[in-house]
Parts: sequence; structure tokens; C-alpha cells
Amino acid sequence: MTFLKIYASETMASLLQKNIFIFLGVILATASFHANAQTESVQNFAEHKNLKVFVLKGEQEIQRKYISLEEAMEKKFIKLHETGDVNRLEADNVSDQFIFIMAGDIVKGGKQDRTMAEDVILRPKSKKISLNAFCVESNRWRQRGSESDVKFSSSSNMLSDRKQKIAARESSSQHEVWDSVSEFQSKASRNINENVKSRESESSLQLTLENKKLKASIEEYIKAIQPLFDGHKDALGFAFFVNGRISTVEKFGNASLFQSLQKKLLQAAAGEALAHMNDTTTYEAKENMTLEDFIAYAESKGTIEEEITRKVSENTKEKKRKTDKTILFSVFDADVSDEISVHTSIYSTDALTRADSAAQHDFQYGGNSGRMDHRAIPIPRTNRD
Repeated sequence: MTFLKIYASETMASLLQKNIFIFLGVILATASFHANAQTESVQNFAEHKNLKVFVLKGEQEIQRKYISLEEAMEKKFIKLHETGDVNRLEADNVSDQFIFIMAGDIVKGGKQDRTMAEDVILRPKSKKISLNAFCVESNRWRQRGSESDVKFSSSSNMLSDRKQKIAARESSSQHEVWDSVSEFQSKASRNINENVKSRESESSLQLTLENKKLKASIEEYIKAIQPLFDGHKDALGFAFFVNGRISTVEKFGNASLFQSLQKKLLQAAAGEALAHMNDTTTYEAKENMTLEDFIAYAESKGTIEEEITRKVSENTKEKKRKTDKTILFSVFDADVSDEISVHTSIYSTDALTRADSAAQHDFQYGGNSGRMDHRAIPIPRTNRD
């Protein structure tokens, strides 16, 4: 493998982060990426309005095939059950496939729409797997319209803002999830000049994301940025900046899994950008931290405030590393490897505690109200074939 020298923020740099090649600009040279010695030159970022996306490429390290929750629900490979507890669902994998449930996935239906609180890997034919979840639709605990109140119909969307994701994964607070959904609805309504709340259920994030004008506005971002990923089967994730400041990094150990989730993740990034767009933003603002530095800070260089390894399910473990500027979650398939993650998310915590006059409240990640009990469970560090 030949490494490239590339321009990023007007400086020359090259980066290898755990076998992920992060391309941060227009490549000035070509290299051999394939065994047949073919060469290609690509542009490795795309932007639209206040959203800039960088593709992450590299060698696939997890060979196991997973299917997404969305695909599993479409093919009826999974059954999700209400338990009577708003913050817990149960799943049966009725297929011979490994199903990857991603933190932030929204499932529509039941007594309330829910979002998944964490990544979980379901083994084939596994039954009654407990899933931590949060409601993304307050004030309903009954059938909605003609939908079933005991079944969930689809998972086409996910949490659409970094604040929502941190409220669910870090704060584990139902109230903060509701607050962040309400804030997103207010900002999105302002920026597209239309009320995005559904008359059928005003508090439903899922129905908000189905709003036609909002979908069209998000699709403008997708249309501009999607070509960045087209034809690049070695893409393993992406990072994105909103208003010139880094927001989130999503990395996967398996290329096909990322490809199945890429559009959903990009829609969420576009939703965040749209909600945070305003007339005072300078879209050409200098990034607050280079992507290289940001990932290094989250993974190893930042001052650790909290570091926990816990068991999510029998075969899924999660490592969390929190610094003063970042929160990192890495999820591992314990049947495959305790060292190579299936999925890693890194969130910037920059500006999350500032007052937001538009939403008329402070967002405080780390509140105690409605927190889940996420106790750390030590897991032996052994690799499994």
C-alpha cells in the first residue's frame, strides 16, 4: 500500500489511524489501491452550505457479514416487542443472519416511537434480547392511527442531531432526549419556514422527519454530498463539520455494513446541519480542530475524564472514552474480536452546554434525571476466531 501526501487546511499531512486512511482534501498524487495496480485520483471531501463531509477509507478488518436493523425489519428477520417499559424493548432474531442494531436507530410504531440507546449485535436465532431504548415521541402510549400498538413497522431514520445522540448514549436521560428533539423541531421549523411537527403526533421525531418540506431540504444536502461515496467500496465511514466546527466521526470495521448505513447516517448529518444553519454563520470559518487532531485526541491524547468497558449483551461490548472535548464509543463483536471494533462513534462536546435562546433552554449533557443504569462490567481481553 502506498501512502499519499495530501493537503488539509493548507498544510501537508498524512495520517494513518488504526488502518483508516483519512483523506482531508484534494489528493495531489495517485497511489495503487488495488491488487491489480490500478490507480485512481479522487476528491475526498464534499460540502453543501454549512455541511462538510470527509470520507474515511481503509482496509476492512471485520470480515463477518452484518445486516442493518432497517434491512432486517424490511425482510421480517427481526421481531421487536413492547415490554411495558418505555425504556426497554425485546428482540427476536428469526433469521440466520447477524443483525447490527445501531445506536440512534428509530423504530416506528408500537405504543411510542423509540430510538436505540446503544449498538447491539444479534446472533442468528437469538431470542428475547433486551434492548435499551428511549422514546422519541412524548405524550403517547397507545395506538396511533391505523398503526399497530404492539409491532414496529420500520427503521428508516435515526436521531438527527449530535445533541440527541449524546443525550441518549452519554446522559442516558429520557428528558434530555425529549428536550433535544423539541429543540431540533423548533430550529428545523425556523430554517425551512414551516412547522415540521405532525398534527398526528406533534412530539414524534419520526413523523417530523417524514415532513415533505424537511425531507426535500435534507435531500438537497444528500444530492450534493452523496457522489463522494459512489463507487468507493473501500469507504469505512465519514466525518462531518457543521458551521466550520467538527461534529461527529463514524467509523466501521466492515465496508458492507457501512454501505448499508451510509445514507441513513448522511441524512442525520444533513438534518443536524439544516437545524443549525443561520444567517450569521460564516460557512468558510476555519475548522476549530483538524480531523487528524480530533481523532487522536479522542482515541489517545486527550485527558481522560471517564473510561468504561461494559457488556451490552452476551456478545456485544462497548468501550466509552470521555475527554473534556470528546466522547468516543467503540462497539465490539465479542465472538470476533475484543480489539477491533465493528463501529466507533466520536462526538465533539464543543458548545453543548451553551444556552440556546431559540430553544429557550440550556442543553446539559450529563444530567441525572431519567438516567439508565450503565454499570461497567469487566470483560476479558481475548480474541475469538
